[in-house]
Amino acid sequence: MAQARIGMIVPSLNTIAEDDCRRFMPAEVGYHVHRVRLRRREGRVSMDGLLQAWLEAEDEAALLADLRPTAILFNCTGASVAHGPRDDVLLARRMSQSLGLPATNTMVAIKQALRAVGATSIVHVCPFADEFSEIERASLADAGLRIVHSVGLGFTDARSAAQMTPEDVAEIALKHDTPEADALLLSCANVRAFEAVTTLEARLGKPVITSNQAAMWAALRLAGWTGPVGGGGRLFECRDLPEVA
Repeated sequence: MAQARIGMIVPSLNTIAEDDCRRFMPAEVGYHVHRVRLRRREGRVSMDGLLQAWLEAEDEAALLADLRPTAILFNCTGASVAHGPRDDVLLARRMSQSLGLPATNTMVAIKQALRAVGATSIVHVCPFADEFSEIERASLADAGLRIVHSVGLGFTDARSAAQMTPEDVAEIALKHDTPEADALLLSCANVRAFEAVTTLEARLGKPVITSNQAAMWAALRLAGWTGPVGGGGRLFECRDLPEVA
């Protein structure tokens, strides 16, 4: 029987987060997945679509709350901050209060992960156009992180970004890293970045944080599970969740 259960909400087009759970989630932790509609305009995800997902996250999470998971995770990096640079923290608090369960989201988890590994200056790689990477940068900077370099890869469809292999992701990351940064952030829950973590950390000699890795780590810590995860990188050596204001 599962020692803990995590309820995870992902965007309707996400194909990678569940694969990462199957690959990395500890066997003694159960997970249950629900989807929130990520609306598109002219075939492309828009800022309005991300904002709508943010607005609907709390109600959608109530469906997962019915099974009484140990913790709940809203796993969409861009949507976590679509309402404003600090509203990832607001959303996590609102969900926790309304559902009566520990709750988090991807951007809150990323900030906690970066703080846990001691990062203060980062390289930020986002798969999408600058209008989407900008909202992430604003939230990260607002949390006191120095962004040494930020790049948007220009994808217009997250399903296309999901086709990149871990080797593709690693090659891009190595291309954009700089010695000034003490950590590398690969954002988006729909890219195969988690699989590239240990390879990149070995090559770069610094922590590598990805959306699904940070989200899983934070959700596990909220659920009271503090063990190691094979392939999880330096982050999973960190037991405690730092506060994020």
